[in-house]
Amino acid sequence: MTKINSKSSLNIVVLSVGLLNHVMIIPLVLEVAGRDAWLFAALTGLLSIAWGFLLYWILKKKKTEHLFSWLENRLGKRFTKLIFFFLVIYLITIILTTAKDMVDWINTTSLNQTPPFAIIIPFALICAALSYSNLRSIAINSAILLPFVIILGIFVATGNIPEKNYDFLIPLFEQGYFHGIKSMYYIANGYLELFIIILFQHHLSNGDSIKLKTVIGMMVIVTILILGPLTGAIVEFGPVLSNEMRYPAYEQWRLLTIGKYIAHTDFFSIYQWLSGAFIRISIAMFLIPDLLRVKSPLIKKGILMSLAIMMVIITIIPFSNIIFYDFLKNYYFQGTFFFLVTLILLFTVTAVIQPKRKEVSDETIQK
Repeated sequence: MTKINSKSSLNIVVLSVGLLNHVMIIPLVLEVAGRDAWLFAALTGLLSIAWGFLLYWILKKKKTEHLFSWLENRLGKRFTKLIFFFLVIYLITIILTTAKDMVDWINTTSLNQTPPFAIIIPFALICAALSYSNLRSIAINSAILLPFVIILGIFVATGNIPEKNYDFLIPLFEQGYFHGIKSMYYIANGYLELFIIILFQHHLSNGDSIKLKTVIGMMVIVTILILGPLTGAIVEFGPVLSNEMRYPAYEQWRLLTIGKYIAHTDFFSIYQWLSGAFIRISIAMFLIPDLLRVKSPLIKKGILMSLAIMMVIITIIPFSNIIFYDFLKNYYFQGTFFFLVTLILLFTVTAVIQPKRKEVSDETIQK
């Protein structure tokens, strides 16, 4: 059986959640909380420690049993199918929102005259090909891509130090406390999405012995991923200008120069962005047939090609980036927040319930 260890899974999680925090959440948090965004991001990071302990406890209870078997053995088959229906819908929304946001960004910043389908078709096929293989292939790709993503992140953060004015971080609470608290809905999505490790725990060679420091380490990494670029946007552009930016993380690259003669370094952001989108979409595509325990290669190909076609359709539908942004702000992230909280509560209850039959490790891992 093709398995990976928890350290390899960390690469997948960091790239997937990193794109969510760096790209999709930051503009929403800045618009809602303004200058206070950095403080409430730090507070959310502190609160995430409790979620880290809960996630660790659930992982220890579930061990390496397939999620469907684990839920069915305690909640019944019908209720488990209902949970899986909504879980698959959630994974599909991850695929579609990531694809739409990526193509909109490319059209806005780099390829203004390029038709969206020319961008998304090859990208969707590559993601489908990777997700068709196995989790180890996704982990290997993540391990190759992540070091350069980290190096580039450190490069842009340190390179822009001369442009940073930390006086922009204060005064706080000029608009009261409500907006900052509301922004925690969006920030929390990045932490709650770490539940994804539960979905592929049966693929981990040490799935029944994951260490607490690994889980808490993931929480710390997610905090850095949201707090770093969020604070950077405020101190580099100020609270007013950063609120008006659609892609604050990208604008930080446009600000960076190397010496006197190299002024355009924003092309590095393309590598970071596409790396995160590639892994985020691939792991979501992989998990759908895996959770449904699809064994037929033909059916699996059909599912993945259907998802790829959905990616193409969502990106060529003629609705503006402004409408998409409003959808993310007013509906999607608030909805996913309550969905993930509900799902995690169900997992917590499931971990408490005694199984109806003897637990067995999953032996249906696809090769």
